[in-house]
Amino acid sequence: MTIATSLLDCDALHHLRPNPVLFALPLLLLPAACADGGKQDTPQSVMPIAASHHLFGFRSLPGFGTFPIGGNLVFSDSGGLNLFLDSTYTISRPTGTSTPDRYAIDARGAFSVFVTGGSAEPSVVFRGGYGLVSTEGDFFFTDRVSTPNSQSIGLYYGTRIVAGQVELAGGWHLFSLHTIFDETILAPSNVGRAAHGGVSIATGDPGTVRGVSGAGQQSGSMGGPAALTFGGSIQNLLTTNNGTTGDGTCNLTLDYDTDSRVIVAAASGNETSGNIVFGLDSDESDGEAGIVFLVRKFDALAAPVESVRVPGTFLVGGHTLFVNPSNPGSDAFVGTVTLTSQFGFRLDAVGNQGMDFSYVGSYTLSPEGLLTISISGTNETWFAAIDRNYQTLVFVDDWVETRSNNIPELNLGIGVREKAQ
Repeated sequence: MTIATSLLDCDALHHLRPNPVLFALPLLLLPAACADGGKQDTPQSVMPIAASHHLFGFRSLPGFGTFPIGGNLVFSDSGGLNLFLDSTYTISRPTGTSTPDRYAIDARGAFSVFVTGGSAEPSVVFRGGYGLVSTEGDFFFTDRVSTPNSQSIGLYYGTRIVAGQVELAGGWHLFSLHTIFDETILAPSNVGRAAHGGVSIATGDPGTVRGVSGAGQQSGSMGGPAALTFGGSIQNLLTTNNGTTGDGTCNLTLDYDTDSRVIVAAASGNETSGNIVFGLDSDESDGEAGIVFLVRKFDALAAPVESVRVPGTFLVGGHTLFVNPSNPGSDAFVGTVTLTSQFGFRLDAVGNQGMDFSYVGSYTLSPEGLLTISISGTNETWFAAIDRNYQTLVFVDDWVETRSNNIPELNLGIGVREKAQ
């Protein structure tokens, strides 16, 4: 198969003004003309996979137009990603299953999802990463190009479906990024809010509703985040074999202080311990929508994180919100995060306008697997967590920084460890 389009590899809007777009097209999962393209032959996957996966997607328009932000500027979706050994994939949704198209995973784990175009729309490629080192099958890919027929950009992510139970009780790191709708006061916090913290999930019988409680921080209008209390509940849904087996799907409700948010979610792990909960707040009618991740904490006393296993290179993708209410918008990016044994941090990425960008700094590591990242230049503090397999990294920028161009931003990203060659 030939990809019949010019290269659409574009960079982030970081430090640039987002282009205002005042309308949105209906959501199409994996739409044509929304990602990297290039005139090239589609390769066979070097690392073919035969598995089904939970799939979540969150996209938004590059420019949000005039404040306040409307819920019609973002697009959420969820379904199933099915990969086959012949390097084809399908997308399963309640309305049906897509026709097969091509994918490729190289030896490092770089993931390319090809979308064949039609009519006036070009064929395109979504770039991302697939975790090859562990058996969890965590993945992501990014939609980073806006065209007249498919203008939104964003992040897709998920994990492999494994039949059984997932035990959720215990401590978790929480990371999220939400777009905020229909607020009337001009403030960055009324465009977007990023948060991080720690929560505990209560014990209980398999498949029962468990309480969620904890505390953290959420971005405000300028500078560091403000204190936040988490609450809510989670349930691992067990629907087969007389209610004893599930596929990782969870009902999740998270309370941000008094703001209750219903999350579509799926967990990786097993009946002994869950590893990561992948979540999507897809309800645009209740004031916000966005992305949520829960990463299982290490046991600080019995089995703390091993610092020598953390360094390495991670293939990463993420979503950005530009939160100046006079110039709001969004971006999506793909690249790498490098963590060094000397506790150095570096993010090298490209977003939807084609120019490379980087963030550099240093990190400290807690026994529970939380990374506190000091970013040079913008004097921000970011946060990240590595999963207990040391293979998947989630990070958040919940600091509304001061910039000379007056375009502060919030970021949320996920990465999978690059497989050594």
